[in-house]
Amino acid sequence: HFIFPIAREMLLLIPSIAIVLTFTVVAGKSETSTLPWEPRDCGDVYLRGDRVEGYYAIFPNASDPHEVALAYCDVNAGMVPRNTSVPKTSAKNCQDLQDTGMSESGINVIYPYADHPESPVVVLCEQSIMGGGWTVFLRRDDYDTQLNFHRSFDKYSLGFGNTGSEFWLGNEIIYELTQPSVNELYVELTSFAGVTKYALYSSFQIGPRYNIWNAGVGPVDSRPYQLSVSHYSGDAGDSMSYHNGMGFTSFDADNDLYDEGNCAAKEKCGGGWWYNRCYHTNPTGVYYDDWTKEADSVMNWGSFSNSKEALKKVQLMIRPLKQQ
Repeated sequence: HFIFPIAREMLLLIPSIAIVLTFTVVAGKSETSTLPWEPRDCGDVYLRGDRVEGYYAIFPNASDPHEVALAYCDVNAGMVPRNTSVPKTSAKNCQDLQDTGMSESGINVIYPYADHPESPVVVLCEQSIMGGGWTVFLRRDDYDTQLNFHRSFDKYSLGFGNTGSEFWLGNEIIYELTQPSVNELYVELTSFAGVTKYALYSSFQIGPRYNIWNAGVGPVDSRPYQLSVSHYSGDAGDSMSYHNGMGFTSFDADNDLYDEGNCAAKEKCGGGWWYNRCYHTNPTGVYYDDWTKEADSVMNWGSFSNSKEALKKVQLMIRPLKQQ
């Protein structure tokens, strides 16, 4: 079988493995289908009524509904690799999917790489909030087993986690999604008391990993994946602007302005983020299931309650800024 488990490190570039002939979305079952919402293999995809060759997001593990895989489905041969170079154009983001009629929220496949447009990436699309079109790049929630966000710089670059539960999409993909168009950022936050608030930024973009060229030596990190974010509105308070202009910091790549150490250290903030000195928000911090827990490392949006209150759920998502 030709299946790619969605370990995000594998999804950065795979042009040599297969070429997609036609983009196809997995949007759910038809009215007459007796299949579950998520297909488990290409046979389910076929029985559901899809007859177009291409990549599909499938759910192969019956015991873990959050496990997602990427399968190339050929209606004649099941799952087959393709090595034929075929020019194509496909959805770069979840807004493109919505524009072609894909109005259901859920897991989908996009093609964000300008230099490798044939390389698919599995993403979570949110189509119900503020008109939809959002590509989720961070998801945290109250799962039985919490994903560890204390990861290396390279892990944050490539992405990690599972699209069906908690994940970081990957800085390389976020960079591709925010180039060259202006994007907006939507932050959804939920407390353990069930209160949900949001923050909307009408301008969001990150720079490349290497943004200074040292002649004769090679690329040098200078505020890698530099954050540009502005124009806040919402009811959660503006905790993001403090991080504007910062490079991305992880425990093994200190790009913050904290003079006494690394903000991403496990005993400090615990995650990877555009830390300053250190944060007003820490969405990749340690997940505590006790809302009274207040610590530097807590998953937090400072202005939510003007404290370091632990949050239950956090989602960050982006879409191209719609022309008014």
